[in-house]
Amino acid sequence: MTTPTRPAADAAAVAAAASAQMRSRLVAFVAARIDRPDEAEDIVQEVLARISRSAAGPREAGRLEAWVYQITRNAIIDHHRTAVRAGQAQTRAAFDRSLTGEAADPGALSALAGCLAPMLEQLPERDRQAVTLVDYEGLTQAEAARRLGLSVPGMKSRVQRARARLRTLLLACCQVAVDARGRVSEVRPAGACPCGG
Repeated sequence: MTTPTRPAADAAAVAAAASAQMRSRLVAFVAARIDRPDEAEDIVQEVLARISRSAAGPREAGRLEAWVYQITRNAIIDHHRTAVRAGQAQTRAAFDRSLTGEAADPGALSALAGCLAPMLEQLPERDRQAVTLVDYEGLTQAEAARRLGLSVPGMKSRVQRARARLRTLLLACCQVAVDARGRVSEVRPAGACPCGG
């Protein structure tokens, strides 16, 4: 029976130490590049998972560190994209809820409606039509698509683009405050506003 040789045990210890050192360097690398350094450990964990799933590593042994850092940079970019999408989704959801009448303050909803009406007129006809049918007349997007002779995905895209354009116009002239649930609580003019507010 053979026993493990001392060089094999030493090699395992060296590999473990190198791995721990690389992990701490990656955590520091990531923490310096994100807004919330406390999330760095999670990103590094994702990097290590990506590395373990990757069938194709670097072709040259000397490129291992560069390959790991490239995976890390990609994970950081993914993290930033996810954060941006989450922020946009919260803003979009609050705005969309304001269109459906779920406002916390009826006066704020009335002010918002007063601002949206002249802005709606500034939209191209097809955008104005999409928002009017879905958000003002209360049709489903499928019903609106049938009425306009569009596919349902086409109508969904049109409504989404129209809402985004309307949101851009609104936020360019008004400050819209929302409560903790994302419902409109106050609307104040913040510049030259077509609603005259």
